[in-house]
Amino acid sequence: MQDILTFIITREGLRRPTSSHTAEADQHFYDTAAPLAGKIRAARQQLSRWRHRLPRRETAGG
Repeated sequence: MQDILTFIITREGLRRPTSSHTAEADQHFYDTAAPLAGKIRAARQQLSRWRHRLPRRETAGG
């Protein structure tokens, strides 16, 4: 679900306002957004792996 929201937000952020909406503009957007979405997903997966490897922090109890 979060990836879908990220895609929509990214799409709206990358799209340049134009007076007419064309298929060429759509194609340009997807050519730009698809690699970006792949990089974001790879970075998230790497981060989750690093988090999993970190030792759990013990809470300081008294």
